[in-house]
Amino acid sequence: MAEVIDTTPTTSRAELLHRLELALAALPAEERTAVVAAHGYGEGPVGAAVELDLDSADADALTRNALQLLRAALADVDIDDA
Repeated sequence: MAEVIDTTPTTSRAELLHRLELALAALPAEERTAVVAAHGYGEGPVGAAVELDLDSADADALTRNALQLLRAALADVDIDDA
């Protein structure tokens, strides 16, 4: 018999949002501002650069670093679960 995989979600949407809020709060201020502007508000690196008064390359680097930190903080969560 084939192995049965449990496809029942283990992380609720509310729990995922709570964990994301905690992970965002733990970010350094510049990374948090960059990722919220770029991805939360959909403004991309240009929006992050404007918010932080940086050139777009530096803002992009902060955004990418923030995403890596968020991925690490939420590594145990399967996005398909939410």
